[in-house]
Amino acid sequence: MITRFGMRAATTAVTFVAALFWAAPAPAQKQGPAPVVIIIVDVQMAQRESLAGKALIAQRDKFQQSFQSDFNSTRQQLQASDQELARQKAAIPQDAYDQKAKALEQQVIAFQRRTQVAVRALEKSTEVASAEMMNAILNITGEIANEMGANLVLPKQQVVLHEPRMDVTPMVIERLNRRVPTVNFPVPVVDDSPASAASSAATKSGKK
Repeated sequence: MITRFGMRAATTAVTFVAALFWAAPAPAQKQGPAPVVIIIVDVQMAQRESLAGKALIAQRDKFQQSFQSDFNSTRQQLQASDQELARQKAAIPQDAYDQKAKALEQQVIAFQRRTQVAVRALEKSTEVASAEMMNAILNITGEIANEMGANLVLPKQQVVLHEPRMDVTPMVIERLNRRVPTVNFPVPVVDDSPASAASSAATKSGKK
């Protein structure tokens, strides 16, 4: 999950550049084209090192660990049931064994479905919190660009060489820490009912 969070930050780079290019006001033109004034922001660093970013990761990890603990306990119970059923196989009628095996199979399917639903719920909550933080980073960067008279903002990951003074990442993080020390991380809603699963499947089918 942490890796996906980092990858998601990288994939927003193009959108970030486009939004800030148009958000940053260009100096009034007098004669000829306005000079290009560039600033650089390390978006991933801002997400990773800011108080809001650290809070987001901490909240996500808390839910992830809780889910993992629950899943490990359920997995162990299913494994114990499977081993017990294997020991009973020679001692009980075939129809009774088949009935128990079918019931255990249904439990395994339900466990797998719940695991998938929990993963999707955690990803959705992470995306909501990440969007809130990204919006704050975008607004603060646009504000700094306006103050510095910059009309182009580039993500640091896309720049090979640059003048160190062009990097405003520390300023972005400092203001982000003051204004948005944390972000709202929605509680992941794990609804693994058959109706919910059918609705989710229908939604995915409709998107194809």
